Amino acid sequence: MAVVDELGLVRENEHLVVFMPGYGAALVFRVVARANKGFERLPYGPLPVKEGETLPTYDGGTATVPADGVMPARAYTSRGKTFPMEGVYDDTDMWFVPKDYRERLFHVIQRVTPGFLRCDVQVPINVNQARFQRDRLVVGIDADWGFKRGMTEVVHIPELHYGYRWGNDTNMDVYTSVSFTYAEYIVETPKDPDVIFDVLVRRLPAHWVTLPVTAPNPTIDRALEETYGYKGFKLYPVNRRGEAVAEYRRILEGVKA
Repeated sequence: MAVVDELGLVRENEHLVVFMPGYGAALVFRVVARANKGFERLPYGPLPVKEGETLPTYDGGTATVPADGVMPARAYTSRGKTFPMEGVYDDTDMWFVPKDYRERLFHVIQRVTPGFLRCDVQVPINVNQARFQRDRLVVGIDADWGFKRGMTEVVHIPELHYGYRWGNDTNMDVYTSVSFTYAEYIVETPKDPDVIFDVLVRRLPAHWVTLPVTAPNPTIDRALEETYGYKGFKLYPVNRRGEAVAEYRRILEGVKA
């Protein structure tokens, strides 16, 4: 059986790896269960851009949002946005949860209409992590590359606000909508360092999600330490198993339950 189901979400009792390239490390989880199973599709509505808001354009000027949820021609959101929702832990950000939710993870696949809109995600919000040749060039929706069109996939770590951005590089204003396919996982960190090694060298199957994190960040550091008690398991080559397992065993002693 595949690690993920037909929606691209991790099945129960399978492993999820959240890789952070800037740390050369990954979080490893086993999905114990999925809350709200069977209700993973969430039609949210228009993108959270508001009438009268001023956005920069690809031509060097600015454009005014003509109505809620409309992306002006040649415009993009330079600052990351969250998705408001009443009744959740943080009404300004539906995907944010505190460190006390460490046994929970949101796996979020965003799909945007029209599908040609540029999309990227900032982790944390308003920190542009996408880089080319280390720090020589920042890329993303406001550059010529470093973005996806119409969708993103991330795992939301507790204690962190992520910033979603979009760009409309056509010459017409467009009405927008966004929907999510999501899983609220109940997770645990595997307690066996050999299992963690086998997952990270891909001897055991797992679903990998790479976060757009190309450099360590103090906000991410704090969130990881306060939530999990560690900042990831370093990736090792297959021929350094002993060294890796010893380090993983040491890290596991401090992992928060």
